[in-house]
Amino acid sequence: MSAQINELVTLAKSGDADAFGELYELYYKEMIYYARCVTGSEALAEDAVSDAVLSAFRQIGSLKKNEAFKGWLFKILCASCKRQYTENQHKKTLVWLDDGETGGEEPSGTVDTELSIDLKSALSILSREEREIVLLGTVEKYKSHEIADMLGCKAVTVRSKHKRALKKMRDFLEENTVKGG
Repeated sequence: MSAQINELVTLAKSGDADAFGELYELYYKEMIYYARCVTGSEALAEDAVSDAVLSAFRQIGSLKKNEAFKGWLFKILCASCKRQYTENQHKKTLVWLDDGETGGEEPSGTVDTELSIDLKSALSILSREEREIVLLGTVEKYKSHEIADMLGCKAVTVRSKHKRALKKMRDFLEENTVKGG
């Protein structure tokens, strides 16, 4: 953890809203990307991030170790994504492609776009929990024990689900690459 982030966390814990706002700005892109992949929807992702940030702001005083801030924040975001996903379960159609309002954060170019669509399709075959584990472990680079803490399960369970989910995605991509040419 950088000294700057440590100082911002300390200030935020003492009630400095501007410091918390700076922390939010530092992690916003990672949070929205993660939430978008987990929920499958830009709107649900924005709601999940908003709820998580509000909750984190209210609870920042309970954070024991400054260096745990990012993991703590993502644990809150995980719970928020679960709530958003569960509350909107009746909406079975996942919208993976946004409407162009992301400001160019998605990969550009035909090859990158095709890769993005393929990966999003592969993620869509996973359960919500499998998607969370893959995104937290592979994209966000959290360790299995950290993911286990966030999801309320055992690290060994996270490792086995991560391995099975990646195999599912690999099999899906291989099958669709062969079929698709």
